[in-house]
Amino acid sequence: MDLHGRTVIPGFIDAHIHLLATGYRGQRVDASACISEDEVADLVRARAAMTPAGQWIEGSHWDHNLWPNSSFPTRASLDAAAPEHPVALASKDFHMLWVNSRALELAHITAETPDPAGGSILRAGNGEPTGVLQEADATKLIFDVVTPPDPVVSRRLMEQELAHLQSRGITTIHDIEGDLSLDIFRQLRDEQKLGVRVQMIMPRQMLSQLPGLGINNAENDLLRVGGIKIFADGTLGSQTAAMLDSFEGSPGNRGILALPEQEMMDTVQAAAELDLMIAIHAIGDRAARVALNSIEHAQRTLVRQGNKAMPLKNVRYRLEHVQLIAPEDLTRMRRLGVIASIQPFHAVADRDIAERYWGRRSRRAYAYRTMHDMGIPIAMGSDAPIETYDPLSIIYAATIRRDPATKRPPWMPDQALSIVSALGGYTLGAAYAGAEEQRKGSLTVGKLGDAVILRDDILRVDQQHLSENGVQATILGGNIVYGSV
Repeated sequence: MDLHGRTVIPGFIDAHIHLLATGYRGQRVDASACISEDEVADLVRARAAMTPAGQWIEGSHWDHNLWPNSSFPTRASLDAAAPEHPVALASKDFHMLWVNSRALELAHITAETPDPAGGSILRAGNGEPTGVLQEADATKLIFDVVTPPDPVVSRRLMEQELAHLQSRGITTIHDIEGDLSLDIFRQLRDEQKLGVRVQMIMPRQMLSQLPGLGINNAENDLLRVGGIKIFADGTLGSQTAAMLDSFEGSPGNRGILALPEQEMMDTVQAAAELDLMIAIHAIGDRAARVALNSIEHAQRTLVRQGNKAMPLKNVRYRLEHVQLIAPEDLTRMRRLGVIASIQPFHAVADRDIAERYWGRRSRRAYAYRTMHDMGIPIAMGSDAPIETYDPLSIIYAATIRRDPATKRPPWMPDQALSIVSALGGYTLGAAYAGAEEQRKGSLTVGKLGDAVILRDDILRVDQQHLSENGVQATILGGNIVYGSV
């Protein structure tokens, strides 16, 4: 093919995305532009006016950190906005749910309901739930009674998002979701309509089921089940990240450790023995330490067990996000060969709350350049729907350390990656994180023919205009699936 001066690079690999959740974002209440609790309530009120009484109203992306006083919302405003509907709104980071009284009633959550081990029910002075639930063990109480997604609608939304991925030059995703997404991907693969390669990372609760899912990793180039996702903690924005020291301005609040350390050790070891990828969500420095304790335990156990009949080719140990980590644990990451699965847009989106809640510690947060220079393997992704999944915008954030949509100065530019390093993290680094570096990630004879054609040379264009570089075509397996050449 004559590209007439345009540039070809390996297909982008998004190493951390939630695709079905991304599709649903546009169908539900989107509070991302709201700067107060009342503005969110107004959106719910408008949605209630067009929704039959009794049906759930769902939404996401409220961010109390942007509101006056950064106060958590309460159920009272949702009760007034939608008295005849149960309402459940996920926070921007999806680690909190804001619900109304009707939703609490359906879930049988009262002042007498105890806090689950890995979550919290926020309460007023009299013990009554305020309407905000933190972390999965608590939010599950609501999700257990929410009307499940319609499979037909879910498939339509997934197909739309797959087409959008192609237009961004993404040829492989590591999708961190569950059964419904896997079923849809299977349908599309069987109908030859998938169009993007998918590696599923399933919830840790499904570990025992993975060997029987019937997807042969060795013979399947389009759809694989690669491993499991474990939550070690919460998030910065929700102040639930597990911390070695308290959050600034909140003495005694060291976040939430989402899984007891012994249970994490047992889970990591079991997954490693099955030759699976282990992706551990770790945002706070205490969570990173506990995760590394579990990984080191598993590695030592496997060594003691001696040689196996089948060599472990697919096991990869990954820390997802790794936003704040102690220097000694960075050294341990390198020694253990643990991958830093990072989403650089978080660094530029979180800069204000990182300084607010971590204080001086924020100077060593999102330390991408330090990780790279230490030799820690890096894989890059988006964490959509929390942030954009446009690789060029994310590479801009990684190399310039600011949001291309703003005029703010770069944040901690000493931690910026070079363009070569960032591109490597979105291609060969992400392929390695999925144990697919022998088949993907570079334009090499014998690998899958996945590529992106850009208008300008990504290595030579002025970095200030990097995010404006247009994807001209996306090639999957040698076939053009988007654009033209």
